[in-house]
Amino acid sequence: MENALDELTRLLKAPQTCLRDRWGAFALQLLANVATGLAVGIGFAVGRAIAG
Repeated sequence: MENALDELTRLLKAPQTCLRDRWGAFALQLLANVATGLAVGIGFAVGRAIAG
């Protein structure tokens, strides 16, 4: 029982993941998706412009 309480105490004192890191990863993924969509859109526009 004492080991379980020690383990619980250790888990509660463990550093939490930083909210800034989590939002930074989300923003980076969002930026990558927007850039990919923009590149695909420009590619379609160029293709349609060449096709007439």
